[in-house]
Amino acid sequence: MTPRITPFGRALWHIETHFNEELTLDRVAQMAGVSRFHLTRAFGLGAGMPLVKYLRSRRLTEAARALASGAPDILALALQAGYGSPYGQ
Repeated sequence: MTPRITPFGRALWHIETHFNEELTLDRVAQMAGVSRFHLTRAFGLGAGMPLVKYLRSRRLTEAARALASGAPDILALALQAGYGSPYGQ
């Protein structure tokens, strides 16, 4: 018997495979097959933090890895991590 993937699991998979793209709560909820409300609740319970906070943290982790690997353009990394300008959002 194949284990059933939970909405949290589907949302997490989608975020992990698309974190460098523009993601919306609506899109992730659609991919998880649940409403925005249900996803918000399930993700918070599963991850211990809101989806938006998880996504930002994930993007910042990748930016930190790129900086540690010698990426020369900090501004480009900040923009990829979701910051709209050099002065924050």
